[in-house]
Amino acid sequence: MTSQAGMAFWDDTTKELLGWPEVLAMLQPLSKAGLRAKREMRPLLPHERMLWQERMDDLCAVRAALDEAAWAKELADGLRAVPEIGALLQLIGQGASLRQVDFFEVKQFLWQGFAVERLLSERGLSFPWWERLAWEELLRKLNPPGDLVPSFALAELTGDAGLVRLRKELALLDEAIFAEKKAQGDRLRERYGRKPGKDGQLIFDKLDGALGAVKQDGDLVLLQETMFEAVFQAAESAQMTVLLQQRETKLAEIEDQETAALQSLVEAFRPHAGAMLNALEALGRLDLTLAKATLAVKWASQAMSTDSFGAASDVLLDADAEHAASAWQNADGSWLLEGGFHPVARRAVEERGGDFTPLSLELTSGTGLITGPNMGGKTVVLKTLGLLQALAQHAMPVPARVFHFQPVERIGMSGGDEQSLQSGLSSFGAEMQRIAALVNAQGRALLLLDEVARTTNPEEGEALAIGLASYLLTTGHIALFASHFPGVTAVPGIQLFRVAGLKSGALDLLTQTNAPDDVLHRLHSAMDYTLLKSRPGDVPKDAVRLAECFGLPQAVLEQTRAVLQRKEGPTT
Repeated sequence: MTSQAGMAFWDDTTKELLGWPEVLAMLQPLSKAGLRAKREMRPLLPHERMLWQERMDDLCAVRAALDEAAWAKELADGLRAVPEIGALLQLIGQGASLRQVDFFEVKQFLWQGFAVERLLSERGLSFPWWERLAWEELLRKLNPPGDLVPSFALAELTGDAGLVRLRKELALLDEAIFAEKKAQGDRLRERYGRKPGKDGQLIFDKLDGALGAVKQDGDLVLLQETMFEAVFQAAESAQMTVLLQQRETKLAEIEDQETAALQSLVEAFRPHAGAMLNALEALGRLDLTLAKATLAVKWASQAMSTDSFGAASDVLLDADAEHAASAWQNADGSWLLEGGFHPVARRAVEERGGDFTPLSLELTSGTGLITGPNMGGKTVVLKTLGLLQALAQHAMPVPARVFHFQPVERIGMSGGDEQSLQSGLSSFGAEMQRIAALVNAQGRALLLLDEVARTTNPEEGEALAIGLASYLLTTGHIALFASHFPGVTAVPGIQLFRVAGLKSGALDLLTQTNAPDDVLHRLHSAMDYTLLKSRPGDVPKDAVRLAECFGLPQAVLEQTRAVLQRKEGPTT
């Protein structure tokens, strides 16, 4: 389910570019109610500070409680066992008929909910949205006299003496039927040395001398006769006929009694159906919060805050935090990120045996520009900032030591030609169409623009990038560019960053072999992905060195260096 708020906050293209589906899959509630709460999760907008703070307080409280491993496991087991009874509760609210198995599910819900509430009390956890049901009182309605048990049997309930009597009478009839069948089997075994099988049949060879007597036996009925054998079925005696008829009558009486008893239970629970639905929703919300806290532990998230949400606070999610929040005021409205990472990108790097470089960045309201070499990690910077912003506004943990942010009304990303195939436009046309849609939409946005105008001729592309950067500085949007165009660095007021690029002395390491896989592995080792503050005109020039690493002919490289030397002076 996608809420209207979620659709307005970002589109599917932005979600895909930021890696949201993969990261959201890491959030794993244990119950169906928790999964439903996850589906209904939406971004919280600038006017929803109080709601955001409440959810972050919940997250911090549950995160702190997870330090007790045995308690955390018991809570997870309890939530995992919560059945999905929303439809049953709606039927109860309507006074509809339920089956005995349905009330078993209701009792399981009450049993697990009661256990979860006791666990919360053990750790002193209390939430304003938690539905405080009369758990024990409701359980007693489905429990026999004595200690509470998780099982449910309608006949054992207080006040159902008639049903208990009928079931005892049914049991006596079943015993009599069994005894009658056994007596018949014993008689046949005494006569013929064997008794009917489970299907009640006996088979005799046509040459068997006893066949004539068998055909006259009142305990057997001939079913089928062939050239080789005769098949007999155990006959139903007059006594058995009476017993079976009595059993059918008794079953009908029991069914009538059970129907009446079940309807009485429906009426007993009907006034509580709404509160129980609220309790189911609360259990789902707790399950979702536990999933968030578990993810926070995995990511070792430590801080998140917001400026525009009023009295901003750093929400500490590390296990050693003494307080859930500490006062923080961001007067200049900057974004502060320390030690952040994109979980998907980090996993990919580590699976290759590399070390992921965490991202640190401070960005004030306005427009920022990132320059750096190809394969230098500029796109990852954009995706990381966008993903962390989305996580924060969904009141989720953030994979960073510190993340101070301002909430926005929209997030939008353009990755170049991602829509060209679907739209039938050229790469450049699709990119311009997308950027226009992102810039012209209503609401203050965080815009992430990767290599603007890279697919048209460089002169016009650079002019477009400069024009767009200059325009965005006059809007209320927050924008972060990634670009190779040096002219964009001279736009007045733009905040400049660059990826450090190839480490000093890395060229010798990179040119040891021309094996593409080996070069790629060593390239990642030789690249410094640290994001640094920059200055106008400071554009890394590692393209020639990278081309050499990948085996471009020396004649091409020499011509390239000659061209650059004529334009700019010597280059490495």
